[in-house]
Amino acid sequence: MRSVRSLPRVLLVCALSAPAAGLGEEPCVVLPSVEGYYQAGTGDGVGVPLPPASARVEVVVNPQLYASGQVATDMARYVDDVVRQGYEPILTVAEFADAAALRSHLASGYAAGGLAGAVFVGEMPTAYYEIDEHDDVYGYTWAYDSFPCDLYFQDLDGAWTDADADGSYDAHAGDVAPEIWLGRLATGRLTGLHPGRTEDGLLNGYFARNHDYRFGRLEVSRDGLAYIDDDWAGPWGDRWSNELALAVTGSVTQIDHGATTTAADYKMRLKQAREHVLLCAHSNPTLHRFKIGSTWGGGYFLNEDLAGTDPNVLFYNLYACSGARYDTDGFIAGEYVFGTDMGLLAVGSTKTGSMLEFDDYFGPLGEGETFGEAWLNWWTMRAQGGFSESEKDWHYGMTLLGDPLLVTQEYLPIPEPATLTLLAAGAALLLRRRRSAGPGRG
Repeated sequence: MRSVRSLPRVLLVCALSAPAAGLGEEPCVVLPSVEGYYQAGTGDGVGVPLPPASARVEVVVNPQLYASGQVATDMARYVDDVVRQGYEPILTVAEFADAAALRSHLASGYAAGGLAGAVFVGEMPTAYYEIDEHDDVYGYTWAYDSFPCDLYFQDLDGAWTDADADGSYDAHAGDVAPEIWLGRLATGRLTGLHPGRTEDGLLNGYFARNHDYRFGRLEVSRDGLAYIDDDWAGPWGDRWSNELALAVTGSVTQIDHGATTTAADYKMRLKQAREHVLLCAHSNPTLHRFKIGSTWGGGYFLNEDLAGTDPNVLFYNLYACSGARYDTDGFIAGEYVFGTDMGLLAVGSTKTGSMLEFDDYFGPLGEGETFGEAWLNWWTMRAQGGFSESEKDWHYGMTLLGDPLLVTQEYLPIPEPATLTLLAAGAALLLRRRRSAGPGRG
């Protein structure tokens, strides 16, 4: 695991206005100096090692979904695959009254025996965070927003408060660094894009290809695509392509030419087999919009276009404002992962903003870490010294969709099976391997 930032870092601020009516987008702007970014207190410049990971993983399943019986078989196979990987999955089928109750459950598990991370399967309580309208250190006005905040379920000992009691947290203090990673498997908002298919049907399809991937039966070229629309073409595109290259063993194709980056061209390139895609495009929860120069001549790529495109891509990093807003019907980040025949995982934001310092995420992936561990590393880096207002603006909507225990193809297949012990206690099932080894690295 790399513990220190070794690459030069970039400055780009995506900001923020609310989406325009209809097919709107959330415009982004580039700021002129990296020095100004650090002077504002956003970058810390120092990496820290991750603590040793626990082998325990909470797999929390929506009880109505599980009771239907339609996902039980595929869930059991997934849990078995996780055990094969060297982890101790705790399968919890329970109703939680609200986000606070779910977080308390995770915190209790973390305190009792350690916890590497959690996987939420089906609809779960959502924690909302709100940020008032304000001007940032660069003079840009960020509009008010209340948005799903999964960091709430990762930082288990920080103080989250809702001063105005409106249902959205508005302050986060104390030890704000996350203790665990989190991934969501959520398909309930995607059925409208798939007539005749159900929430459990989409989940079972995901579990099937997840299993095939783990055993080397879902292969693509080990290459990457950095698709950078016009507002970030040039030095930013160069830097981000280099950071994406940390995760892949093949080559990275960089597309950031003004007249080339269009919806039609993007659709064509998604058909080409690649392990990773990094997309940087203006977006809202259900679409991407592309520019040609200073005009909106590049067209729209809609959530419904993915079914007809049939992407040949496994993993996505979406620099696409609000594209991962999973409380919205047809959210496009979810469609990449759960609505296509090849998708396995995407990271993106539930609000205006995105990931930055991609090297802290892609670097660990290239060294064999799971996506969850890479995700936790990226958050840990950001949390050093506390989150600045700018970091909250940018990152508090970041979420991971898919199975965080996957690794890149270079580190497949998952290790061989082991003898299992099954313990049952109420609605929680704990599966342990008969050996003392910690989590496998894939």
